[in-house]
Amino acid sequence: MTTMENLITQQDFYHLFQPVLHLADRSVLGYEALIRCDAVRSPDLLFKAAAEQNKLFELDTLSVYSAIAAFFADKKRKESGEYLFLNVFPSSLADETFPHFIEKALRDYLVLADRIVFEINETVTEAESWDDANFIGNLRWLRESGFLVAFDDVGEGATTLRKIIEIAPDMIKLDRFFGRDLQVDAEKRKMLKLFAEYCKDNTLLILEGIEETEDLMQAQQLGVALGQGFLLSKPKRLADLYSTGVP
Repeated sequence: MTTMENLITQQDFYHLFQPVLHLADRSVLGYEALIRCDAVRSPDLLFKAAAEQNKLFELDTLSVYSAIAAFFADKKRKESGEYLFLNVFPSSLADETFPHFIEKALRDYLVLADRIVFEINETVTEAESWDDANFIGNLRWLRESGFLVAFDDVGEGATTLRKIIEIAPDMIKLDRFFGRDLQVDAEKRKMLKLFAEYCKDNTLLILEGIEETEDLMQAQQLGVALGQGFLLSKPKRLADLYSTGVP
């Protein structure tokens, strides 16, 4: 088993960055930071080990800080206007010390708050955190501090339509399930059109997992303006984002 204490102390992880693009012209809205660790096969296993060793909050917040510090280290990127998308677990948001982490660890980046998007991770095992009073209060505080909020993997995890209406996130990221086989699945097209209509005024809708040209074209025809996926660009290290002509 990976020892989280050592991994966290040594910061034995890094991030790849995958662009979120405007589908019409492939211009970049922002980048999602995706944690990677050479000692663990996948991020899911990494966070599973962290949860089992009671280190999930520590790893989650350290990942957030590390991604922000790396992304905004470059002056041009700092002034670019691009968003940075960061995954965060509901239980981390529900932790009573979360605001203290933001104010202390991120104090140098508060001026960039309106370009930092916290994607609330859609793990079903943390569904109870969505109703926690600390979660609701901290989420409100986060937005009052200028940060943006996205619901991640909508349609796959814990988020319900009721939560979308109650919380009104700034962005909704639809699970990759809805972007697959669109040309042959009329029910998925109906649902995608419904979300596109719902989000057209106040919420940015992002379709994840776009991997086929046909699905991309269908999504655009249904009113989806933003997307993410291997067809558009694979995750890359920061040094490769612009040198290879992103996306």
